[in-house]
Amino acid sequence: MRLFRSLTRLTNLVLVMTIAGLITLPISESVYAQAKKDATEWIKKGRQLWQKNDISGAIAAYQEAANLEPKNSRILTSLGFLFTKQNNYSGAITALDKATKLDANNAKAFNALGFVYVRIKDYPSALTAYRRVITLDRKNIDAYNSVGFLLTEQKQYTEAVKIYRQAIAVAPKETKSYLNLGYILKITGDVKGAFEIYNQADKIAPFDADVLVAIGDLFAEQNQYEKAIAKYKRAIEINPRHPQANLAIAKVLQSEGNYAEALSSLRRATGARNIPTNFLIELQREIANIYIQQGSLSGAIVAYRQILEAEPEDAPTYLALGKLLATQQRALEARKMLENAERFFNQQGNVDGLAQARKAMAELK
Repeated sequence: MRLFRSLTRLTNLVLVMTIAGLITLPISESVYAQAKKDATEWIKKGRQLWQKNDISGAIAAYQEAANLEPKNSRILTSLGFLFTKQNNYSGAITALDKATKLDANNAKAFNALGFVYVRIKDYPSALTAYRRVITLDRKNIDAYNSVGFLLTEQKQYTEAVKIYRQAIAVAPKETKSYLNLGYILKITGDVKGAFEIYNQADKIAPFDADVLVAIGDLFAEQNQYEKAIAKYKRAIEINPRHPQANLAIAKVLQSEGNYAEALSSLRRATGARNIPTNFLIELQREIANIYIQQGSLSGAIVAYRQILEAEPEDAPTYLALGKLLATQQRALEARKMLENAERFFNQQGNVDGLAQARKAMAELK
């Protein structure tokens, strides 16, 4: 009986453990399924907040999703994009680097990493990331052009030419690659080669204003102004607010003393959509220069203020505006502008600019 009891107890114990095992497995699967479902809900919420431009809220939602699915490379990639929106580049790199380690074939994560490294000027790391994108996605023209840009920044022109030619071979109808290649050929002295590349682009896309402006610039640099103006005018016919074409035409008109039409052309350009801040500044600065040449300082002051609205830390503009205000005996306003110029030049480590700002302040009456 004792033996029977022992066997019975052992049998009961095994049975209990077996039942427990059978119960545990479905619970584990159920928990995993629930976590995945919850993560999906957080992602959905994150997307909605992202669309509403609530970046902080979207980040919090995606972080919840990442906690529930820590090995999901796509969630971490989205999180990296969101950190980039906040200029939180260290957070973006952490998320994106983890995403690429979880999935070495995640081209989107490598592409985003490249962008972040460019922003912090870590060009070697950016090159590595973008080259990985090309390996994963041979038809990703943006990656080719990004590699070309980085090589150009490092003055590796021969390698840049090679990558742009590869891009053209992959997508022969993509004019951006032609424009970039033409630019490299131009700055390295191969004007003939640049003309050939731009003309190829013109044949592929005869209504591309950027190509026409590029050809116009080449003509202008060769002192062939009539041909240059013809190209610029053609570009403006296609895109009346094209910034570069209008700026180029304005400079020609300005050189001829036709200030009214030059200003009209520049103002037309400032109304372009999605114009880059640096180019808007260039346009407004040119407007200010024309007003100064005409002796209309009030017009120049307005133009400089437009620049500061677009770029509140532009030290040269504060300096120029301060000097203009000083000539109009507006000492208090001038001092404020010059103090800003001094502060931003100091932050930038611009010794010459700092000296100019201090000299202008010392001359204030």
